[in-house]
Amino acid sequence: MRCTLIIVLLGLALGSLALGSLGSGAAGTEPTAYRLGVLDDDHVSEGGPSQAVSRDGLQAVRPGLEQATIDGATEKDSQELKRPQRAAVGDDQVESDGLLLHYDFSRGSLPDRNGHIQDLSPSGINGVIRPTTALPRSVKRTGWIEHRVLQADGRGGWVSRPAKIQAIQHPTANMTMPFGLVRMDNGELALQCSAEGKPTKPVIAFSRDEGDTWTDFIEIPGASSRPMLLTYHGGGTLSFVTSRRYFSYDYGRTWTDSVAHPTTRAGRPFHLEGNAWVDRDEAGKAKAILELGWHYAPGKKHPRDDATVVFRRSIDGGRLWIDEFSPPQWKFTMQHAGKSWLRGVSEGAIVRAANGDLVAALRSDMPPSFFDGPHDDSLEGTAISISQDDGQTWSKMNILFYAGRHHANLQRLPNNALVCTMIVRDDVDGLKRASDRRGCDALISRDNGKTWNIDRRYELDAWRYDREDGYWVDGKCGHIAAVALPDGQVISAYGHYLKGAAVLIKWHPDARPATPVKRDLEGLERFASSAILSQVARRNVDYQVQQSALVMTGGAWIQVPLDERLAALDKNGTIELVFKPKKQGGMPTLVSCAAQGVEGFRIAYDQRNVASSNQVLYSDQRVQSDRMEYSIQVHGQSDPRPFTTAVQQIAYVMRAGHGTFYRDGRRFSKQTETGSGGSLFHYTVQKGGAQDKLFISIGALVRNAAASGAAQGELHAIRIYDRPMTVAELRRHRSAKE
Repeated sequence: MRCTLIIVLLGLALGSLALGSLGSGAAGTEPTAYRLGVLDDDHVSEGGPSQAVSRDGLQAVRPGLEQATIDGATEKDSQELKRPQRAAVGDDQVESDGLLLHYDFSRGSLPDRNGHIQDLSPSGINGVIRPTTALPRSVKRTGWIEHRVLQADGRGGWVSRPAKIQAIQHPTANMTMPFGLVRMDNGELALQCSAEGKPTKPVIAFSRDEGDTWTDFIEIPGASSRPMLLTYHGGGTLSFVTSRRYFSYDYGRTWTDSVAHPTTRAGRPFHLEGNAWVDRDEAGKAKAILELGWHYAPGKKHPRDDATVVFRRSIDGGRLWIDEFSPPQWKFTMQHAGKSWLRGVSEGAIVRAANGDLVAALRSDMPPSFFDGPHDDSLEGTAISISQDDGQTWSKMNILFYAGRHHANLQRLPNNALVCTMIVRDDVDGLKRASDRRGCDALISRDNGKTWNIDRRYELDAWRYDREDGYWVDGKCGHIAAVALPDGQVISAYGHYLKGAAVLIKWHPDARPATPVKRDLEGLERFASSAILSQVARRNVDYQVQQSALVMTGGAWIQVPLDERLAALDKNGTIELVFKPKKQGGMPTLVSCAAQGVEGFRIAYDQRNVASSNQVLYSDQRVQSDRMEYSIQVHGQSDPRPFTTAVQQIAYVMRAGHGTFYRDGRRFSKQTETGSGGSLFHYTVQKGGAQDKLFISIGALVRNAAASGAAQGELHAIRIYDRPMTVAELRRHRSAKE
């Protein structure tokens, strides 16, 4: 049997997905150990059903498994793991017996200029450092180039209309995502994007020729994270929101003022994405600004609970807010598996139609039928609701798309038609997958938002994305901005994750000639998911180096070639890491071995509550995400503490199918063993041996050709043995490192 065996060393994932949206386009959920009985020396609590909490907030009852007692930390550990003394090699006293892999970043394992990492053990399993996220294609500024927009003809056919397209990147960002596009009364366009990186920064560029050329991006001083709702107030005033609302009074050149971004009256968050509407006076200055924000009620989480959107208005330029209202019509129910599911909406774009009605485009919650298979926030939809009394009441929602198309932007054209631009993160027809197409679509309403030309929709941009593992919901595009121009053209911008760029399309709904064409999905540009497996990470961009450590900042991981000895590690062995972790929250992975269709083996932190969680440090084995077979969990109140930001040695020793965690040669006093049949990498080999690709990770989870759940910190050494090490050996290693 041959499989591809990859070892991934300490790094940080970035989606999403987001991710995705929900602010990203991030994909997938965090691995989770279960809240089971905790052993405190000679006492163990009752086992039984438990709850697991994933990154997306899903809570589910899991069946309890058989638990076994692990004794407290005592000197008898040395006797239990006693082996004859062996000669140490090198001046750092590293044991040679059973040593399969040894990367020591103080003794020559730092990546060379080609990204190669030297294994200091006799095995010679040298690695290559690779990016956690596929490096975006370099995009040159070309100005507009010729493009074709497809439009359905309402009879099953398609026509092609002339348009223009370009892509724009910030020169040093990992990705450049568009969030705002406005036309100001000096004739300029302002395009606001996020320059994604560490940290992510709001940036802005300007065009004086309707997008033919753009200035360089300007960073907004003092602001960080993604900028939402770029709004032109008139008279040179612009605003946008991150954690605060920032103001410019000179057409975006300087940003000297900011105010707090308030919560709702009930103290709930007011998350933003979409676009605001500005009611203007005769001079074109803002009389009122209308916005839509969203949150989850206490105790509710994505994706199974309903999100809530709130409408509000400001009449003082965005400093104070009034008329707050959350319409009951923005909730709906869907039936699935004999149950009625309450659904809501999140994110919102708003426009005032020519007849005075307010029209909202809202991101609708995921249909529950998708819970049974692969799913992430890309499987959310778009709904329309109308207010005929200036926001006091709203109509029942008209759901345009149940899944796959969202991140809506609403604009009113000079002829008073409304245009709704949307991201296509998954091509879903009703509740069924239609194709692997991604891109950007648009709809037109010519009756003030009451009806939309779904059977004549526009495909503004289209490309294909293939996941070799069958995880078809990975969106790879997200976030949107649009502006209507005086001549009836529209510029629609969206984020293309795989190009790392904001893609702008300049188009007209009635552009001529409209040429009948055959829609050819097979001929679209194709992107694959496995790029990170062939790219080399960039020093000082994706990772950093110190004299004695490899500094993993979230942009890199280390690939190790296939080795049968690593794949054979089963019921006996040791994984030892010397590193200085960073407190980052979430559930960063230290060690993982996954395969297509198999969750596999992993070691991870749960940093969501390091003081009192009973799984601050844990191991986990499972095939399916909702059925754990074996686990060791270390309680937050263990002695020693399972998480500290000091340089430390963490060892996971597997002896005869029973795992034990140690820190600096001391056994954690509060550990819980759940289930039976503990194993190391061979568990995944056995469960997923028929698969083409097998990923073993140290410091990050690499699964489905994507890296996620990684840890940040200074990596000093990694050692893997084919035998259980003794406490004395672990302590000698730690002392030698000091």
